[in-house]
Amino acid sequence: MPLCGQVECLPWHGVLVLSWHGVGGGVLSAYWNALFPVVFCAGLGVMLARRTSLLDSPELSRLVTLIGLPALILNALFTMTTSLWAVSDTFLAIVATLALSAVIGAAVLRLAGLDVRGYLSMWVNPNTGNLGLPLVFALLGPQAMVHAVVISTVVQISHFTLGVWLLSGRFSVKSLLSNASVIALCFGVAWSSTGWQVPTAVLRTVDILSGMTIPVMLLLLGRSLSSINLRELTRLKRIVGLSVGRVTLGLGAAFLVTQAFALSPLVAHTLMIQASMPVAVISYILAAHYHGPKEDIAAVILVSLPFSLLAVLFLVARF
Repeated sequence: MPLCGQVECLPWHGVLVLSWHGVGGGVLSAYWNALFPVVFCAGLGVMLARRTSLLDSPELSRLVTLIGLPALILNALFTMTTSLWAVSDTFLAIVATLALSAVIGAAVLRLAGLDVRGYLSMWVNPNTGNLGLPLVFALLGPQAMVHAVVISTVVQISHFTLGVWLLSGRFSVKSLLSNASVIALCFGVAWSSTGWQVPTAVLRTVDILSGMTIPVMLLLLGRSLSSINLRELTRLKRIVGLSVGRVTLGLGAAFLVTQAFALSPLVAHTLMIQASMPVAVISYILAAHYHGPKEDIAAVILVSLPFSLLAVLFLVARF
């Protein structure tokens, strides 16, 4: 149930906007409800990695990359009830936000002496899926969900185009089109554009396969976290800086885009909430697959969470 049903709401340009009275607890509750499964599964992964060998196989990440993520993308596209063309403003806004984030982020990383290829995709692509979508629903209601899903879909595309290119160090049309997630994306978009109904059997199959993806990703995240030693002061400073940078960069870029584009308040609010999310777990999976800085990214995923929460509280107060 959206927070509008729990606390006082004020009309603003046709959008239900939360007043600050009583909203702090509501936002914390929504954030915690979305966050708890992430923390629990990652913690379970830490425990399993330290006490068992269940997560030692490198084939687990390949399983997610080759089957889980493509199924997740197909499931999202097959279950969308609104045409992508009907939300073109949202599409253009998130593309502009990601592009602006990439340009600014690359410059900042170079100035900081950090590896642009290793860290830029993590900065540009937030966790708009399993964390961003529940928060948008809780704060803005079901009317914002179609925009949130479009934003999340574009971010997924960015992961498997910009992210793969940066982390692999190479880009070619052949390698891009041979990527399982990109194939799933192209097929899903092509099928959705026909207007044909997906057979129920196919929907259920894709739903079952996609259901394994997030849990396995989080368990693998926990495996990586189990080997982290944050007592190294230099590394801790870098991780905190990258965490603050992810939220600040995303929120700042989204704000500039809302000022440049004639977006409705609902779309603008959805964009800023999604852009202020922490680092996505998919960034860790891709970094592990392409031998990127996976330990740093795993740590930043968790450290960026409280900074993201502060950003969301700030946004709700401004709304």
